[in-house]
Amino acid sequence: MRYINGGCPLSEDEIDAALARQRRNASELGYCMGALVEKATGQVVGVAGMQPLGTTGDLEIGWWLAPRVWGRGYATEAGGAAKSHVFEYLGRKRVVAIIDPPNEPSKRVALRLGLRFERRATGEELGHRLPDIVVDLFGLET
Repeated sequence: MRYINGGCPLSEDEIDAALARQRRNASELGYCMGALVEKATGQVVGVAGMQPLGTTGDLEIGWWLAPRVWGRGYATEAGGAAKSHVFEYLGRKRVVAIIDPPNEPSKRVALRLGLRFERRATGEELGHRLPDIVVDLFGLET
């Protein structure tokens, strides 16, 4: 969680709210951020997928991985699958990722996926539920 939630673990209430948000997304939209399962072990090693980005109308792809699996290409694989789903299955013309400015590894993943840095933004500018966050916005249009 170094680059998520200011590096602080989520509280039980925050976890419950996040899970409820993703259940709602899955039910209403047909997609969400969900468990990332390592094929070889069957263990949950992170979270990946897509979700609406605030009030922008964009779909955000994202990936959170346990440190023990960093460097194995899972973020790129999961992010690539999410990106493909947005473009090919959902028929959208744009995809974005928001990344904590110091998170260089995730920025490299975004660049490998073809996304390009657009600007630094606040949560308020994006209509995000956390208006005080500051993120680097990466995007790709077809």
